[in-house]
Amino acid sequence: MKRPLNYPPTRTGHAQETVSGVSFPDPYRWLEEDTDETQAWQQAQNRLTDENVRDWPHFERLRQLVDHCAADGNGSPHWMTDPTPVFAGGRWFRLDRSAGDGGPDYPDAAVVRVCDTLEEAGKVVYDPRSDGAHAVFWIAPSPDGTMVLAGVSTDGGEQGEFRLYATDTGELLPDAIPHRCHGLMAVPQWTPDSAGFFCTAADPADDAYSFPVYYHRVGAGAPLAPEAVDAPDIPLVQVDPAGRYAVATSVFALPRYVCELPERAWRPFVQDVDAIVVGVIDGDRYLAVTNHGAPRGRLVSIPFDSTTPGDPATWQEIVPESQRVLSHVRVVGEQLALSGSVDTEARAWIFDRDGTELEEVPLSGPGAFPNDALSHNALTPDGHPDDFVFLHSTPLTSPGLYRYRPGTGHIETLRPPRAELPGATVSLRWASSADGTQVPYHLILPAGADGTEPLPTLITAYGGGRVAWPPQYPGPLAAFVASGGALVLSHQRGGSDLGSDWADAGRLDRKQNSFDDLYAVAEHLLSTGVTTTGRLAVTGWSNGGIMACAAYVQRPELWAAVVAQCPVLDLVMAHRDPYGKFAVPAEFGGFDTSEEVRHLARMSAYQRVEEGVRYPWLYVHAGAADTACRPGQIRKGVARIQAAAGPGTPVLTRIWDGVGHGLSTRRSEAVLHTTYWLSFLMRRLAMNPPAAPPHPGLRVDS
Repeated sequence: MKRPLNYPPTRTGHAQETVSGVSFPDPYRWLEEDTDETQAWQQAQNRLTDENVRDWPHFERLRQLVDHCAADGNGSPHWMTDPTPVFAGGRWFRLDRSAGDGGPDYPDAAVVRVCDTLEEAGKVVYDPRSDGAHAVFWIAPSPDGTMVLAGVSTDGGEQGEFRLYATDTGELLPDAIPHRCHGLMAVPQWTPDSAGFFCTAADPADDAYSFPVYYHRVGAGAPLAPEAVDAPDIPLVQVDPAGRYAVATSVFALPRYVCELPERAWRPFVQDVDAIVVGVIDGDRYLAVTNHGAPRGRLVSIPFDSTTPGDPATWQEIVPESQRVLSHVRVVGEQLALSGSVDTEARAWIFDRDGTELEEVPLSGPGAFPNDALSHNALTPDGHPDDFVFLHSTPLTSPGLYRYRPGTGHIETLRPPRAELPGATVSLRWASSADGTQVPYHLILPAGADGTEPLPTLITAYGGGRVAWPPQYPGPLAAFVASGGALVLSHQRGGSDLGSDWADAGRLDRKQNSFDDLYAVAEHLLSTGVTTTGRLAVTGWSNGGIMACAAYVQRPELWAAVVAQCPVLDLVMAHRDPYGKFAVPAEFGGFDTSEEVRHLARMSAYQRVEEGVRYPWLYVHAGAADTACRPGQIRKGVARIQAAAGPGTPVLTRIWDGVGHGLSTRRSEAVLHTTYWLSFLMRRLAMNPPAAPPHPGLRVDS
C-alpha cells in the first residue's frame, strides 16, 4: 500500500453539536448531508480505497477463497444462514441457493422453492432474477400451501415490497399491499384458514420509528387502517395454529396485546414488565421463556383469560431456571423443544407439556443454532409441527439441516454441511476482565497450529443488543483461517451469551464493561502467545462496528488493524436520526442529561479521536442505502479520523451503492465486500491466501 496516502481534500467548518447543554466541535457536519459535494467526496474516497485494495496481487485469489467459504446465506459474515424451511399444506417451502435450477453453484439471490420432501430439489415459485429484484428477505407460505408471501428488496436496501405468489403457477397475485416491509424485522403470519395475514409496516424516515399493524384479507382491497394496537414497537403478530388467538409482540419480545379471532378485538396482555417474554401460543395459554426473576431463563405459562397477565407473580412456572441458558420454546407434536446453551454452546432439550424433562437432543458437537439478531425474530413459524427440524453449525462446519423425532435418540441429516475446515481446531477459553469477570471466547486455530507460535489473529464480536454471538461457522471469514490465521469469537458482556444479566452488565451506564471484556480477550491472546500486537486485529458489524471503533480510539496500542462494518461513528448525533433515537438509548444510553451525553462521547470515535496518537490501520465500510447506520455520519467520522491519524496511517472507507445494512445484499456483492476488507487486513498482517483455492485443507460441497 502506497504511503503516505493522498486523501481527498476535506474542508472544515465551525459547526457545534450541543445536546443537553454539552457542546462538541463538529467541523465535518457538512458531510452528513447528501449533496453533490458530499457525493463527490464519497466517490473520491471510494476510488482511493479501490486503488489501495485491488492492487494487492492476491486480491482475486482471495475473492475465490472467500466465495468457497461463504457456503450459505447471502455470503455475508453476518447473515450466514438462510432460514429453516417451512412445512405448509403438506409441502416444504424454502429459500434456496443450490444449483438445482441449473444456475451457478451459489446464485446471487436465493430463489423461493417448494418441494414434497426436503431431500428433493422441488420447483421454483419465484426467482428474483426473473424481474430484476435484488433479494428475498423472507417467505411466509399460507397454511394450506397454495400461496407464498415474500418480502422482496428491489434496490438492495432493507425497505421492501410485500408480494403474494400462487404456489403451483408462480403467478404474482393481484393483491396490492401498499406498505413497505422492513427486512427481517417483521415477517407476516397467516391465519390458519389461509384467508389472510397480519403484517407490519415501517418507515425509517418516520420520526417515531413505529410499526403499525395491518390485517390483509386475500382478494380484498389494500388494508388502509391499522389494527387497534396502541404500541409503536410491534413488528410481529403471532397467530394461534388452532385459529383462536393472535398476539402482538414487541421488538424486545413482550406479548403486549392479545385478541380472539376472527373478531380481532385487541386487549392488553403482558404490559409494563421489564423483561423478555418470548414464546408460543399453546391452546389457551401463552407459553414463554422469560428472564423475569431468572437471568438464564425459565419457562412460564400465562393464561389468556388471566385478569392480571402483566403480573409475573401470577405466571405458572413450568421449567425453572438452571445453569443452562434458555432461549426459545416450540411445540413439537405433543411435546416441547427448548433450545438454549451451556457456556455459550448450543443445546436443545425435549420436555412434556407439564415441564418434565424427557431427553437432550443429541447434537453433533459444540456449536450454534442460527443467530437471531432480535429476540422476536425467532417467533416466525418454521420447521414441522411434529418434528424438531433445525439448522446447526460448528465453528469448523457450515450449517447443516437436521431433523430430530423425539424419543428416537438419533439425528437425521437432511442436508449436510456444505463446507468444513478439516485439520483446524477450536477451543473454549476464558479471559479475566478489568473487574475480574471471566469472559469466554472460542479460539479457532488453522490446521497444523497449536497456539504456541504467534499467528496473525482476528477477533470478531458483536457484544450488544442482548444478542448472543454464538460459536457458529464463520462463513467467509473461514478464508482467514484457511490462510493460516487464528480466528476468535468473543462472547463479551452486552450480548446474552451467558444470560440476560450478562447482557445487562454490558449495556447503558455499564457499556464500558463490554469494551473492557474485548480488551481482556485481546490481552489473554497476547499473554498466552497466540499472537502479538503487530499481528492482532478486531472487526465487528453494526453494534459490533461501534465496538470496533471504540476499541480503535480507546486502546489503539492493542491493534495492528481495525475493521468497522456498518458502524455509527458519531453516537452523539444519533439523537437527530429516527433509528438512532430508537436504538442508541436502548444500548448505549440516552441524550437527556449532560452526564448521559458525556458517557456517549467517551465511546464515540468522532468525539474521542485525538491528534498526536499513534493509531492502527482502519477500514470502514457501509451501504449507501443503510437506514440504520447512515453513510453521512460515517463520511464525517472517517474525515475526522483521517485528519487525526495523518496520511502515514491508512484510514480507508468504502461506501457501497445499492446496499443497505446487509440483509438483502446479493451474494456476489457480499463476497466482494468481505474480500475488500480481508485484503486490507491480510496485507497489514503479512498474510497470503493459499496458492490455489479451494485450499487443500478446505472442503466445500455444493
